[in-house]
Amino acid sequence: MLDEYKETQKIVYKTLVNQINNNKYSHAYLFESNGNPDTFSLVLGFAKSLLCPNKYTNNSKCNNCSICHRIDNNIFSDLKIIEPDGLWIKKEQLDELQKEFSVKSLESDKKVYIINNAERLNTQAANSILKFIEEPEEGIIAILITNNVYQLLSTIVSRCQIISLSKQQEKTSFILNIEEDLETNLQTINNFVKYLEKEKLNTIIMSNKLWHDFYKERKDYINGFELLLIYYKDVLNYKLNRKLELFSNYIDDIKIIGDNNSFNNLIYKINKIISLKEHIKVNANQNLLLDKLIIEITRGDVDE
Repeated sequence: MLDEYKETQKIVYKTLVNQINNNKYSHAYLFESNGNPDTFSLVLGFAKSLLCPNKYTNNSKCNNCSICHRIDNNIFSDLKIIEPDGLWIKKEQLDELQKEFSVKSLESDKKVYIINNAERLNTQAANSILKFIEEPEEGIIAILITNNVYQLLSTIVSRCQIISLSKQQEKTSFILNIEEDLETNLQTINNFVKYLEKEKLNTIIMSNKLWHDFYKERKDYINGFELLLIYYKDVLNYKLNRKLELFSNYIDDIKIIGDNNSFNNLIYKINKIISLKEHIKVNANQNLLLDKLIIEITRGDVDE
């Protein structure tokens, strides 16, 4: 159950256990896996603790309770797990969920549903689950799992408590790769984004001074794009009242950029960076790639 992750996911563990113990849980959670292979197992442990009549977070404390055993065998009526049916999660699956959960529970004071790979909700299913989350019934808890929060409807994300799992080894490896010049890298990215957000397409004229003079080799470009991605994620973290990942020393600039961008604009920009970052690995022309990034990011208002 949850206690298995007490050391490897300390912040997540403490957050969830405190909510369970204080009986102050959210009606909707969005677990951002960040590529962590233990995400579903952790979420299932959280669901077990939510449904446990004694609020246990460790299987060894149980005596005769059969809930965990039935959950493991997917036969506990108050827990529903939804997976993609083929490529997508379909509206019919959500309709069936709502029908099943409209019946009062005979075993627990809570019902929990888990949507795995939530980024694969098709349009109709996403709108259906949004209505379910927007109008929560007492005792029904939604748990969505995704590896890419930026592929979900912004309205879904904004209505969930976001729980981000860490995959510390990969993050540490990336930071160590630029550790000697980390602060210089952070400042360079901050200056680039500040200019880009203010001057828009004119950034192309200044790209040598703002970018190319510092990021020259392919590995440097990859690092630069990775930091650029983290920067915009930190702007989004600011808007969501979450802890900043790497750019906390530049909070004043982060606030200005966050206040001048809608949630949808930030997700649009993050997705563009993710998409173009992959082109660096296939020997794309680096100068043209940065120009394309500037053009794509400043293309226009993407607000709904």
